[in-house]
Amino acid sequence: MFSFFKKKSSAGVLGIEISEQGLSLAVAMPDANGQLQITACFSKKCGKSEYLSNIKSWVSENNLSGFDCHVVLSSSQYKTFPVEKPHVEDAELADAVRWKIKDLLDYPIDEAVIDVFEFPKDALRGRTEQVSVVSSRSTIIQPLVSMIDDAGLTLLTIDVVDLALRNIASRLVENENQTAALLYLRAGNGMIVLIKNNTLYFSRHFDFSLETLNDVEQQDNVIQHLALEVQRSFDYFDSQMAQVPPQILYLIGPTPHLPLANMLGGSISAQVKAFDMSICFGEQHKTTQDDINGLTAMGSALKEGPF
Repeated sequence: MFSFFKKKSSAGVLGIEISEQGLSLAVAMPDANGQLQITACFSKKCGKSEYLSNIKSWVSENNLSGFDCHVVLSSSQYKTFPVEKPHVEDAELADAVRWKIKDLLDYPIDEAVIDVFEFPKDALRGRTEQVSVVSSRSTIIQPLVSMIDDAGLTLLTIDVVDLALRNIASRLVENENQTAALLYLRAGNGMIVLIKNNTLYFSRHFDFSLETLNDVEQQDNVIQHLALEVQRSFDYFDSQMAQVPPQILYLIGPTPHLPLANMLGGSISAQVKAFDMSICFGEQHKTTQDDINGLTAMGSALKEGPF
């Protein structure tokens, strides 16, 4: 996403998510075949005043000074809009779409930092070609840029959750024409992404209450709510994007020990499987709470291309 046009300076790369819940940092290194794999993941609940000190501590303790990194915005820090694609060169798209979203923002367009990513052409159903526009406030972006610099890291991009999870979901399929579905749950929010050909086709954010799930009297209602969100997503993917819904839904979270995949399995049209963290680590790995909290940081660290 928001690129800072710097060349990669190290073999490894970091993904850092900064959210209202705290910080997560993931380290990715290339394996013998050159594919990035996660080697470590750290998460910590902390306030805004502690962000920099915690990142500096992780960098120092793990000899990460100077590493390239991607930062992931939390879902509350940006908005995404589908808009008609202007007839300009790709390098000029971000500037060309500014006027198209200025009336959709709740802040002045002059305060917006904007970038675009591809909307799949085969999902248009005859509509005019589109792009997905991501907008965030400059008052969010600039402090992040300064903080990463102060931490002794090299910032490559500022990413969004949708695309970070796309990077992980892309590893769930054996060929590019398969559709992968990933449902990610953690305290406070959930998200489902549907991808094909390494391209994000659909994403949905929704509220998710871990406390309600743990309440025996309300647990069935939570499961039915999750099933409804998933089925709505599949139905939209089918009816509005002319795509065949996936046969398998991979689920991760909200805790390592809750068999939520089994609980949800009978309520939707797809088979539900627990996400195998070895997909990120490249070897057998027992899922921890840090892994769940840091999944989007991992996804950003595993970024293989510009978007």
